[in-house]
Amino acid sequence: MRGAVVAVACLTVVTGGTGTYGTLSLMVALLFGTLGLPHVLVRFYTNPDGAAALRTTLIVLGLLSLFYLFPPIYGVLGRVFLPQLAARGIPDAAVLLLPGRLVGGPGGDILSALVVAGAFAAFLSTTSGLVVSLAGVISQDLLGGNVRGFRVAAVAAAVVPLGVALGTDSLALAGSVGLVFAFTAATVCPLLLLGIWWRGLTDAGAMAGMAAGAVLCGASMLVGAQLAPDSPWRTVMVQPAAWTVPAAFLTMVAVSLATPGRLNPGMARFMSKLHVPERPHAMPGPASGPDRP
Repeated sequence: MRGAVVAVACLTVVTGGTGTYGTLSLMVALLFGTLGLPHVLVRFYTNPDGAAALRTTLIVLGLLSLFYLFPPIYGVLGRVFLPQLAARGIPDAAVLLLPGRLVGGPGGDILSALVVAGAFAAFLSTTSGLVVSLAGVISQDLLGGNVRGFRVAAVAAAVVPLGVALGTDSLALAGSVGLVFAFTAATVCPLLLLGIWWRGLTDAGAMAGMAAGAVLCGASMLVGAQLAPDSPWRTVMVQPAAWTVPAAFLTMVAVSLATPGRLNPGMARFMSKLHVPERPHAMPGPASGPDRP
């Protein structure tokens, strides 16, 4: 999470600031949105037990911390060597222009080409991971879970976002990434946090909270793209995480409290099992008590 804050600080340095609300909302989106990225969460399904999942978490946190050292360095170098980009409103161009400014000549061109190649590889890998994750959920829940259903879901998972993108204004890379994180922060993140730490969460509350976060966040993105650049509401709509995330949490809690009858009777046992440290080498003993067959 500290890496996300550093990335926001880097963005603020390069762009010269996006306003207090915009910066704080982007921080909320990055901090909470990282928890809800489906192509990150799906990695835990490849771990055979809890101890392996813990090791995976620690390794990923270490790699992310190392990665997030580079955005502030890149941002400071761009601010020092290419200050005119921030003044002209095109700070993202520093990604392509900075290698040539620092190295120059053929070496700078090669370095810029490597940066572009790495960026496109990251775009494609992230996009494919998101499409596969979303298509798997849609095909499993709505289309029978077969191969044909997965193919149909994969096409829908790619075509629907494309249509939304074509219907809105084109955003810079930083803005697009912020919107993606804002959406996951307002949908999956509340479900994960409340599902792990609150025993009162019901299925109705979970669905209502995710639906509220998705509708509010998606609608704000579409509305914000249609507002004039000088509109006082544009920043609130374009950076919606600061208010959509609390709204999703409140909706989940309120609906869960209103539907106590839908609480799973095995929730207490499941939560206890979830929070007790796993002993991978312990042999299971004979069943006893009410759980004994």
